[in-house]
Parts: sequence; C-alpha cells; structure tokens
Amino acid sequence: MSVILLIVDVIFFLGAAFNIYWQSQIEIRSIYKISSLIFAGFIGAWLLVSPTNQLSYIIMVALFMLLNIMNGVGGVGNKKIVLNGFYSGVLDYAQVVHVTLIPIEIQGRKPKVAVIFNTKRPQQVEMNFNISYKEMEKYLQKKLSNDASVEVGQI
Repeated sequence: MSVILLIVDVIFFLGAAFNIYWQSQIEIRSIYKISSLIFAGFIGAWLLVSPTNQLSYIIMVALFMLLNIMNGVGGVGNKKIVLNGFYSGVLDYAQVVHVTLIPIEIQGRKPKVAVIFNTKRPQQVEMNFNISYKEMEKYLQKKLSNDASVEVGQI
C-alpha cells in the first residue's frame, strides 16, 4: 500500500508543478472558481475523520488539497488558455474555433465579461473575467488564429 501512495504522491506533485508552470504564464486572470475551494473543503473535512501517522498518506492528502485549491485559478496566457475548475488543464489557441464574449455591465461596478471558447472538439469552456469585453476582444484578436471568429453576445 505504501508503494501505491508514493506513486500517487509523485503524480500529484507532478500535477502541482504542471499547474504552477502554466498558471505563472497567465496574463489575464479569470475570476476564481469557488467550486474548487468548496470541493477541497468537503474532502478535507472527510479526511480529517480518518487520521493516520503514515507520511506518504499525509503528503498525498496535502497535495490533493493543494491541487483542488489551485484548480480554481485560470485565465488566458501568452501561449495557451489555462482552464479552471475540477477538470483543469490547458487549451491551445489553435484549438479554438469560435469565441463568444458576453459583456456584464452593472452600473456602479467594474465591467466583467463572460467568455465562451468553442474548440475543434465539441467542447465549450466558459470563464469570467474582471475586464471589459473590448479589452478581452483586443487581447484575443492577437492570440487566436485567423480561422477563429469572435462574437459579442448579450445576456
């Protein structure tokens, strides 16, 4: 059992290093996905019920909690889009075929924009940003291929 936990520790450590690298490349951060934090809290509370003295298990739990907290961070970077949420990862700009920008403008508040990325695979990725849709559109025009279209929608 200890060998399996060590293997899981290494995998989680590599996942954390992957996240740290790509999150450091983010140029425009999206709004943090709180669902990752809530999930980490539930798992952490459940794991507190079963204490252990096994170091590899403690490291595995700590890395798992760290990964869940890190998964809430996302945004658009120089080379790729860093996805947030439980199934986080990176998305190459070349995979994006269509982007929908939905401005969220409430009087007396900072502008926000909801961005929906449609990929070549039938997949949609939604992220929210604390910038205006015009700033996001200008940024994405530089990063996306000529084949990708950008549309400004409405709520």
